[in-house]
Amino acid sequence: MDSFKEQIIKKENTSRDSTLRFLIAFASVALAFAVIMFAIMMMAFLPIAFFIAALMIYGGVHLIQNLSLEYEYIFTNGDLDVDKVIAARSRKHLVTIKVNDATDIGEYNGSDSGDRTVVMASAMNSELTDWYLDVKHPDHGDTRLIFTPDDDMLRVIKSHLPRTIRNKVNVPDKPAEEWE
Repeated sequence: MDSFKEQIIKKENTSRDSTLRFLIAFASVALAFAVIMFAIMMMAFLPIAFFIAALMIYGGVHLIQNLSLEYEYIFTNGDLDVDKVIAARSRKHLVTIKVNDATDIGEYNGSDSGDRTVVMASAMNSELTDWYLDVKHPDHGDTRLIFTPDDDMLRVIKSHLPRTIRNKVNVPDKPAEEWE
């Protein structure tokens, strides 16, 4: 039987994101203002200065929009694909993991030790539970995926995990609606 599950999770804004947004907006407006003031003082190239200022503002808006991230988890027959969706207009493939090759799984507590590649695809939301999945990846070596799956995604992943670590995932086998 084929297994397929898809989940999209929006990354919450952190204080770092808010600070970065402010700094980008401030810098683009300040640079645009400086270009226009320089053109006025030199009494030349005013139309070109307005065009360059508009480009600076547009670039700032574009950079701010790129801070809006979503992560898409697609599970298909034992393979977990993780993509980053940037500003709902472009997609970047992060990693494909064979779940049956996993070496460890558990709830992520924020600490990370060891020399491994870390793929961060978490919602950064304190109300949701982040999980880690360790695997020996053919391209990246020891890899840790940090992600925020819902219960349905965890159920599907759990069914394909090796028996040695399957018990680390505490999620009911059936959705709550089926218990009633």
